[in-house]
Amino acid sequence: MGARLHDEDAAIKKAPEIPNECRRYISHHVRNGLVSIMGLAMRIKDEPDALEKLEDHIDHIARDLKKVGL
Repeated sequence: MGARLHDEDAAIKKAPEIPNECRRYISHHVRNGLVSIMGLAMRIKDEPDALEKLEDHIDHIARDLKKVGL
């Protein structure tokens, strides 16, 4: 999405150490949230409350990530 992190290569190298259940949790919640955001973004002009719903989905992703310390 833009700038690389200074330790991005190290993070990618260590990623296989993340337990599969953690990978599934993070992937599931982030992907679901992004799909919801994409759907709302396409309707933002037509639905007066779409922006508020979009913000709710972004907050939901943040809360899910916070549960696993991210």
